[in-house]
Amino acid sequence: MTLCQILIIDDDTDDVEILSEAFTKSGVDRVHYVNSAMRAFTYLEQVERKEDLPQLIVTDLYLPGISGSEFLTDLKNMERYKHIPVIVLSTIKSEKQIEKYKKMGVKEYLKKPTTYEEYLEVARYMKEQIA
Repeated sequence: MTLCQILIIDDDTDDVEILSEAFTKSGVDRVHYVNSAMRAFTYLEQVERKEDLPQLIVTDLYLPGISGSEFLTDLKNMERYKHIPVIVLSTIKSEKQIEKYKKMGVKEYLKKPTTYEEYLEVARYMKEQIA
């Protein structure tokens, strides 16, 4: 298993591909992605040492199986994972949602980019969060 700095959870392969490329251009070369919250937990469980866990998790809210909201609740209630910063990257952004997810422990709530330049900006910002 390849250890990563950033774990992306999103079922939209186009978004994942563009974001992964933006991370690479921003100097982050250890990115892993999964398409569901359940697969994220499976990945995290396979990491043997706590210090090898991702430095950042980027998640969409609308995922197959359990939602991003359920994932966040479960993640932040697990001692081993609650320290990992989480950034929500979603198509919907309202003040009410931002407040809700901040209370759940997310570091940031960002609107999904619509252009490649915006993806690069988001990737650079996220890289700063792990530096």
